[in-house]
Amino acid sequence: MASKVAKKNIVYQSSQISEYYGNNRQRWDDLYKSEKWVFERIAGEKESLGKILDVGCACGGLGKALGEKYSFQSYTGVDINSDAITFAKRNINFEQPVTLINDDILNINTQSEYDIVASLGCADWNIETEKIVAACWHGVNEGGHLVISLRLTDREGLNDIDRSYQYIQFFCNEEKPERANYVVFNIRDAFKLFKNLLPQPLLIGAYGYWGKPSETARTPYHDLVFAVFYLQKAPNIRNDDIRVELSLPISLLF
Repeated sequence: MASKVAKKNIVYQSSQISEYYGNNRQRWDDLYKSEKWVFERIAGEKESLGKILDVGCACGGLGKALGEKYSFQSYTGVDINSDAITFAKRNINFEQPVTLINDDILNINTQSEYDIVASLGCADWNIETEKIVAACWHGVNEGGHLVISLRLTDREGLNDIDRSYQYIQFFCNEEKPERANYVVFNIRDAFKLFKNLLPQPLLIGAYGYWGKPSETARTPYHDLVFAVFYLQKAPNIRNDDIRVELSLPISLLF
């Protein structure tokens, strides 16, 4: 994937993040079909999802949405936007232990203690996408899962905020909205990224579909596959036989 010289992740300041996510994506039915499919796949017959780490948690809506359908042992949310974390502290009222952190995941020493680490609309919305993926993977325990959303193309990928970005403008009341990096992965590069994680995953799965970029995005791509991946962590040994479960458009792969 084409990329510029490494930069620090953007510390988003926009109040629109908390204003939007405080009122949207709070219920199970608010999640995308791909997200529901993946969580249902992971959960299977389990009674509990265990310990959850939500990277880019915004106002904690994913925790509330999952809580409608599943039980879990604890919920930890991390977000780089301070307004979102302030809102989340008022918004979340779980019986389970809750920890909310206002920081960049790259500044946090994640431990391999979480059954699910989710990063939805986060890793591909900032600068150091590959480092975010690695940090999330480090937090997954053996046998646990990483759930992550990526935008995919069969063309060359792009991680350059000067050429591909999205305005953080959920409402038309900001004259100069912030720009978010609009990262797009070539499908082969995405699989190479996951295959090179250590330890290697036992399983790489994905569900996705073709769609148009957001109306507030400025990107050279006219069509993208919006995918949610799920990776299961192997024991700390090299795994040369990675199982693959894909529900992706065949036109993306061939």
